[in-house]
Amino acid sequence: MRLPSSVTSSLKPHEQMQDSPPKASLSASTDEARAAVWNGILGAAKHLGKRAPLPQRQRRTVVQLRQGTSETPVYFIGAGLYELHVAQLMPPQHSIFAAEIAWPAAWHDAAARNDTNATPVLKDMVVPYVTALTAHAGSTPCVLVGYSFHASMAFEIAHQLQAKGVQVDLVMVLDAPAEYPAPHKIAWKNLWNTWMPGASERTASVASRIAISLSIARWTLAVAGRFLKRRFVESALRDPGELTTKLDTLGRPMHWPLINRLYDNSLRSYRLRRLDCRGVLFRADRTEDCPTLNVDDSLGWADLFGKGLDIIQVTGDHYTMMREHPHDQRLARDMSDALDRHCTKPAQRTTHSPAIAVS
Repeated sequence: MRLPSSVTSSLKPHEQMQDSPPKASLSASTDEARAAVWNGILGAAKHLGKRAPLPQRQRRTVVQLRQGTSETPVYFIGAGLYELHVAQLMPPQHSIFAAEIAWPAAWHDAAARNDTNATPVLKDMVVPYVTALTAHAGSTPCVLVGYSFHASMAFEIAHQLQAKGVQVDLVMVLDAPAEYPAPHKIAWKNLWNTWMPGASERTASVASRIAISLSIARWTLAVAGRFLKRRFVESALRDPGELTTKLDTLGRPMHWPLINRLYDNSLRSYRLRRLDCRGVLFRADRTEDCPTLNVDDSLGWADLFGKGLDIIQVTGDHYTMMREHPHDQRLARDMSDALDRHCTKPAQRTTHSPAIAVS
């Protein structure tokens, strides 16, 4: 702390304090410090360069998010921050885990090159998850949960687990469509349904159809604009996009555009098929969907679960349902209610969200 000038002027010369060392000595000491730091870095690099690389640390593929008393384990596909957050909000009777796999470095590199032929299809992408869950669950019936694209992964994992003799009681889909067609195909299909409806929709007025058609056109232009903006940022500005916590087998974190590219490529030849278990769809307010005359509340899942599908409308949109209060708490409560109905002994609990049963 510096003293006021009125005080320092009254001190004797040998009592006065210097605010800083002379510039020459400061520069010399700084150079010496830098030299010492660099000598240490170079020495460490030289030493490490002579050593054989250490074996990669084996990470656990199934981690526990919430310890509970239920005998039926619940597995989130993917161990992201939001899955952990929702799991922590659920009641303590549920035993909740997450399956997270480090993706092969070859997938990462193929996505960076945009090499479609070198990226995995969905059936191959989920094989490591199936192996991990088979070893962890054994003969115990289980529940799978998938948010967004992880719902498609959970659906395919359930198929492969059942083929291995693992009993899947329930698949919980958190706001994800069954299919991800190209936007222009969605727009064309909705326009076709608007102007060439079945007998039950003939009462729709021409004015309402024109309004829906204009909404579809605006949605298509908005989607195209976002796509062109993203491509411009990636190519012209060399922006790799948002960095995620997803790691490959070399420990490299992956950028979101590359993950999204792998997701898109994995579905290129995937064919949905009916699954012999029950499903529950938690449907958020999907204002980002293309306008249509006929809204499919099941998001395409209605006929894909052999033992029926429950549809639960939750609050919030695709993102806030998992991330923001009070939507996250309501989602956790609704998920707990669904688990109690389908996977535990009957309990007197109140269902707070409207559920639509689709058989």
